[in-house]
Amino acid sequence: MKKEESNSLLLGLILGGILSAGLAILVSSRYIINNNRIKRERRHKFFEGLDDIFDESGKPSEDYDNKIDKETEDGIIDELFSRTN
Repeated sequence: MKKEESNSLLLGLILGGILSAGLAILVSSRYIINNNRIKRERRHKFFEGLDDIFDESGKPSEDYDNKIDKETEDGIIDELFSRTN
């Protein structure tokens, strides 16, 4: 090989190595950023689910749907205790 050809070959190898290293850094940093974002969203959804489970406002309250009026309560009690075995 001529000396000029070996210089261009060496220069091509050096530039190719630099470009491939830069591309590897770019791709890996995007992968890491995306992976961290997914983990953060998963963790946020997990803690959001825990908040929903232990949320006080989600517990049933004494609304008119759950209350039984006095007549119905007395009727249920009379029915239960009037039955024979």
